[in-house]
Amino acid sequence: MAGKPTLYVCHGDDRGAPLHPCGRVQAALRSAGIDYEKVVAAHGSPIPFLRKGSRDALRAATGDTKLPALKLPDGTVIAHSRAILGWISQQG
Repeated sequence: MAGKPTLYVCHGDDRGAPLHPCGRVQAALRSAGIDYEKVVAAHGSPIPFLRKGSRDALRAATGDTKLPALKLPDGTVIAHSRAILGWISQQG
């Protein structure tokens, strides 16, 4: 793969609960030896009306406001942790 994928995560990413989707995806990328760029794309609560700021930049980058999202170097966006974990498992 030419270039690195970009992983968009929430503020809890590696510091959150072990089963948090953003943390699980990062752990899987590391375990698979896949180098990636990380962008913390959201701060505050996952509940929309309690969020701090907007996710306009995330929508512009990925076409959606859901996290985690993985943008591949070719521009393909994979959203939701299960889909990202599936893509990771196919890279080996």
